[in-house]
Amino acid sequence: MKSGQIYRKFQAKNGKEIILRSIRWEDLPSLVELADSLVEDREVEPNFGILLDKKQTLETEADYLGGWIAAIEKGEQVRVIAEADGRIVGNSEVARGKQSDEFYHGKLGIAIRREYRDLGIGLEMIKTLIEESRKLGLKTIELESFASNP
Repeated sequence: MKSGQIYRKFQAKNGKEIILRSIRWEDLPSLVELADSLVEDREVEPNFGILLDKKQTLETEADYLGGWIAAIEKGEQVRVIAEADGRIVGNSEVARGKQSDEFYHGKLGIAIRREYRDLGIGLEMIKTLIEESRKLGLKTIELESFASNP
């Protein structure tokens, strides 16, 4: 997988064109913006299931981004970004298990900006994650969700 590789484009239910692609270093500022919007969501809806509890810095998010890119290059992770109007509106991944008995199993995580939820973006991201996970040889994918998450 190449940095910034486009997986697909589609039109969301709100009419906006959505680009699903792999992550790249240039995404750093937009990833901070997405993370901070999720922190704001948590303040409004504390039971929604958002794990981030504080705003991110460029340095902190750069550490995450560097780890994600390294994991992708090692075949340990698939990451799909949703982009609309030149900014990231969703971030998702499937991370391969680290133990030998979990090597063919992945854990799925997904986050979408509030104003882009319920538009079909998450479903398209999950479909893409499944396709790309199969290419890595994963056999099962697990999604864990908070009971309070609609």
